[in-house]
Amino acid sequence: MIDLYYYLIFIPLGYIVGSINFATIIAKIKNKDIKHIGSGNPGTMNMLRSVGKFWGCLTFVLDCAKGISFALIGRFVFKDNNLAMYVLGLSTVLGHIFSCFSKFKGGKGVATSLGAFAVISPITFAVAFTLMIGYLAFFKKGFIGSLMAICILVITNIVRNCLVRDNYYYVCLILLVLWLGLIFWTHRSNFKRIKNNTENSLSLFG
Repeated sequence: MIDLYYYLIFIPLGYIVGSINFATIIAKIKNKDIKHIGSGNPGTMNMLRSVGKFWGCLTFVLDCAKGISFALIGRFVFKDNNLAMYVLGLSTVLGHIFSCFSKFKGGKGVATSLGAFAVISPITFAVAFTLMIGYLAFFKKGFIGSLMAICILVITNIVRNCLVRDNYYYVCLILLVLWLGLIFWTHRSNFKRIKNNTENSLSLFG
């Protein structure tokens, strides 16, 4: 019963914190409207391309922090409960994608997801993040590197849950599949652009 009260408190709070769009805030400080430049997406990749690498990296760190903070709440308040970390981490991702401060429109949820998984699976996160940066160093399609990292993290967690099979095994699997599907859904415009050979390029170290 106590856990239920905590969920009722932290899920909406996670959504509200997740709804804070740092790309929009930082771009406004730079006298830019991130929703009307570049790809129009208020997220890390567009900030890197359209506002500057420093500001894009700052956006990434702040968006990651949203996922990190609520996954940590899931870890310590719920005592290393995987389900709690998934639920609270996902609540911030939903806020980021469907921001209540921006008419339920936001970013694509990658950085916030990475932040949550950095707490949930730190070793796998380190591997996935390194591979993502390595990909971005040699190839110019940023969203593919992002999706690759998310796929590694989600699939690894699915396998881990299949091996452990705790009391919330099925619920965790459903959440992870929905999480991955949601991230792919947010990138549907990228898939259309790459099909039409109009996808934006990103030179991370250039």
